[in-house]
Amino acid sequence: MLAGCGAEPEPNAAESIVLHGNAEELIVPKPAPEANIANAVAAAAPAVNLAPDGLSVALTGGATRLVPFGMPREAATQMIAGVIGNPIEQGDNQECGAGALGFASFREGLGLYFQGGKFAGWDLDGREGGRFATAAGLGIGSARTQLESASKVEIEDSTIGIEFRAGGLSGLLSARDPSGEVTNLWAGVTCIAR
Repeated sequence: MLAGCGAEPEPNAAESIVLHGNAEELIVPKPAPEANIANAVAAAAPAVNLAPDGLSVALTGGATRLVPFGMPREAATQMIAGVIGNPIEQGDNQECGAGALGFASFREGLGLYFQGGKFAGWDLDGREGGRFATAAGLGIGSARTQLESASKVEIEDSTIGIEFRAGGLSGLLSARDPSGEVTNLWAGVTCIAR
């Protein structure tokens, strides 16, 4: 009987209680301090990872969804848009070496290419400080030595610059020496002008 006269128990520090008239209690998380929110968002933010056979989307909570080459155009575009926002430009390019290709360009330099209505390739440049990388951490700004530690690298001078091929990926380096950095990356069918 005395238990009923005591002070109300304090809610858990991680929860707060909200009452709506005669409705039952609704327990919702208390907001975390701003510094913790920023760290949690950065750690849990969905991401797009580059791969030689497509892309993968790492979702909040650790789940991963593949966006493989051969996926229908609309589905591939929607999956990437769901993580990094809508494309800034979409269309078709009739003047690609591989023939007519559809494309969807996203912020941070990521472009998707489509052939016959299917996802066929991607490319990445350093616009807006692109944050995309492979599972091995290769991305714009990676050093040639990092490329070489991940796989065998073939380098040649081409009409578009110092071109490399490594583990199913292609791209450009800023210099031939070990300090050269990746400036562009691509895989699959793309519209790289040579």
